[in-house]
This record gives sequence, structure tokens and C-alpha cells, in this order.
Amino acid sequence: MKRKIFLPLGIIFCITTNQAFLFAQDNLLPIADEYYKLAETLSQEKHPQYIDAYLGLGAILEKNPADNEALQYYQQTAKLTMGSYDIYRRMGHILKKQERFSDAVAQYRHALACRPNHAVPIVELANALNIVGHYDEALELYLKAFEINPNLYVALYNFGVTLKKFGRIHEAIAIQKRVIEQKPDYANAHFSLGLSYLTLGNFEQGWQEYEWRWAAYNENPKKFDCPVWDGSNPAGKTILLYAEQGFGDTLQFIRYAQLFKEKGATIILQTQNALATLLEQCPYIDKVIKRTNQAPVADFHIPLMSLPLLYKTGLNSIPANIPYLYASQTLVRYWREELATDQHFKIGLCWQGNMKYPTASLRRTVAEKSITINHFKPLSQLPGISLYSLQKINGTDQLATLADDFVIKTFEPNFDENNGRFMDTAAIMKNLDLIITVDTAIAHLAGGLGVPVWVLLPQPADWRWMLEHTDSPWYPTMHLFRQKKAGGWESLIEQVIQALEYIIPPSTKKI
Repeated sequence: MKRKIFLPLGIIFCITTNQAFLFAQDNLLPIADEYYKLAETLSQEKHPQYIDAYLGLGAILEKNPADNEALQYYQQTAKLTMGSYDIYRRMGHILKKQERFSDAVAQYRHALACRPNHAVPIVELANALNIVGHYDEALELYLKAFEINPNLYVALYNFGVTLKKFGRIHEAIAIQKRVIEQKPDYANAHFSLGLSYLTLGNFEQGWQEYEWRWAAYNENPKKFDCPVWDGSNPAGKTILLYAEQGFGDTLQFIRYAQLFKEKGATIILQTQNALATLLEQCPYIDKVIKRTNQAPVADFHIPLMSLPLLYKTGLNSIPANIPYLYASQTLVRYWREELATDQHFKIGLCWQGNMKYPTASLRRTVAEKSITINHFKPLSQLPGISLYSLQKINGTDQLATLADDFVIKTFEPNFDENNGRFMDTAAIMKNLDLIITVDTAIAHLAGGLGVPVWVLLPQPADWRWMLEHTDSPWYPTMHLFRQKKAGGWESLIEQVIQALEYIIPPSTKKI
């Protein structure tokens, strides 16, 4: 007679979990899920000694893109097992991935409480705090992590990045140099160092380090059937320039195409689809092709953002021949007639940047640069002023929230659509007295057109606006208004109002 062997329930649970994990590794998820359900039935009484098995089940659930089931499982397991470092970390990772950053911070705090003297949970908490803007605490934690593990160059790098957010640029440079001493090929540190140099106006070193942007973003320059331009004489050559970053970057750096043209080169530009029609107005560009179209044959190619390095651009040698962007003269005349009846001082407004960037960090950067439309309400109370919305796509929903005594004029729905993106905007700008905008493509368009533009900058501002300057070497018709402290838009708008009172003609105030 065979003797029956009764295994403890915990061992059966571990065996079942192991089977689920093995099937999941082989990507046999339906079978793995069945074993998971069986294991879940066996594990109603959670025990700390089975934590590895619980983590294995959670790993299977994390393969679900939504991660909600895994998160719920970890939450339940954390309660029944009285918590675990690994479970708290995994919950933090899931919440961070879901962009629930404040909730992620709470879980990373629990993980750190389990291992208070370990560098990894310290850095993970500091990184999450950085995302939610708790920079002071993040700085302290990065230093603590580096004290525990002096070889943890990532902690030192993040410390330097956080210093830069406080405007402590010289200190940030010193820190990134230390990182590079430890890890000479660490692209993020080189790129951050480059941005710091550029912020200080040290273009010679800044452009060199800026070339690390490709590796820092885990990207590669485009490849074409021609060599990269090396700075040699372009006379008689066909040069393919291509855009690589945002609209504003393209509008700022397309100015370098003029330098090629002056040397007798033929210029082909591959650009974002939305900018193609606008940039076709530039007389120094021979052919504009959309990014989605195949590039024609050329002698050389080069990304736009590498041109300042190759042209050895310094603070005093920025090509600033304005205008270098052009509006359609037909549209300029059309909008002159449309706006002719408005005798007020006409101001175009833009309050929000593109919130559709793929990463949370980029969207946060845009959010910090953007304001709400209601910040502009004090401007509407000034006599002799008409406000016009230049906002397109992002932020236009805020127009529906305006109070009755806050009037911003808008344009028809086909604005910037029938004639191409930015085409009506450029023509309207040529018929307005002033543009007031946050740091977005509208600022670069106005600056490149050579129209008066005031740019509202957060604290800290992007590298291209440097420190403390109220003017810009890139744009002679631009004036910069800077926050005195992060988030201080109200006091900045007060500065704008004071400045407006000086430039509004007395005659318009009586209209």
C-alpha cells in the first residue's frame, strides 16, 4: 500500500509559484496566469518567509502593461506580510511608471525605512522627490547616498543636476566634472555639463559637451548617403540640414543656413512636417522636405544643433541677422486689413507649451514654463489694449473659463490650418504691436521675424536664456522677464504691467 505524503501548504504554494514563474519566463502567459490563480488560492495566509514566491507572482502580473493587478497584489501582500523592502520598491516603480509620483514617493519612503543605510533606496527616493519638485530633500539624500557609496556616480550626477535647478551653476559644473573623473564616458554628465557651460555663456566648452546629447538621450544621429559635414568650405556643395529636436530649436538654429548660403552652397532642409510651409518662405533655403519624406542626394549632411560648434559660435559671434524667418506677404496684407479697425495697442499672447512630449520629465519642464491664461487678466484691465490669442492646440481650452470682464480675441477655427501651421500666426505677428509669450516656439518665431517680443521665463530658465540677462544675444527684438523664485508668476506679471505702462501710446489709452 502506497503511503500518501502531505506537503505543507507553504511548500505547495512555492512549487506552484515557481511553475508560474517558469511559464512566464517562456512567455506562456495564459498558462502562467492559471498557475498564478492557483497559487493565489493557496496563499490566502501570507507569510514573510515566502516573500520570494510573492515577488515571483508579482513579476508575472507586472507583465500586464497596465500594472494595476500587480500593484493591487503588492499592496495586499505588503499588508499581510508586514511589509518588505522589495515589495515597497516594486510598488514605487509601478507608481512612477504610471506617473503617480507622489504615491511613488510614499512607497520609496517605506522601502528606505526597511534599509535606511543602503544607497539604492536613498537614490530612488531622491529621484522621485526630484520629479515632484522637493529639491532640498533630494539634495540631502544624494549626498547621503554618495557618503555611503563614493563610487555611486549616478547619485553624484543627480546631485549636480539638482544644484542646476537651484541656479547654482558653478557648483553643478564642479560636480559633473567629478562624475566624469569617475566615469569618463558617462554621457548624461557630459551633456549636463554642456548645458551648464552654455547657461554661463561659455560657448566654447558648452558646444563641445553638447554633442553628448545623442548618447544622453540614447539616440543616434540620422544616417544619409553622404558624409557628415566637417566644417570644410561648402561653396558649390549641396548641404542637407536636418531638424532633430523641438519646433523652437529648429526655428532658433535654422539661422545657420544663411551662413552656408553666403558661401555659395545649395541648402536642403529636412524639418518637422508642421514647419515645412513656414520655412519654405526663407529665401536662403533652396528646398524644404518634410521629415516623413525621403531626403534627396546631397554632398554633406549635418544636424542643425551641431552647427554652432562647427561655426565656433561664441557669445559675440551669434549670427543674429534679423529677420531670418519670414511671413507670407499675402497673409500679412490679409491680416492687416482684418485688424485695421482695432486702433488699440495690440498684444498677442501665448501661455502654454506642448504638453504631449513622451516623457514625464519633459512634460514637467513644459508645465514649469507654462502659465494659466488667468495670469494675464491684469493686462486686460489696462486702457487702450487689445489682447489676441496666439495659442494653438494646447491650452486653448482655458479660453472657455474667462470671466466676462476678461476679453481675449480669438481667430476662426481654420487659423493656422488652411495655409499651414504657423503661417497665419507669423502674418498676424507682423501686424501686432507686441508678443508676450512663455518659453515656447512662439518666442522663437517672433524673435526670428524681428517683431517685439517679451518672453516670460521660469526659475531656472532654459540654458539658451542664460542667467540674469533681460536681453538675448539670439534675438535683438526680445526682452526677457524672469521669475525671482520658482512659480512666482504673479510678481512677474506685475513687472510686465509696469513695463507696458511705459510703452503704450497715450493716444490709444483714450480710445
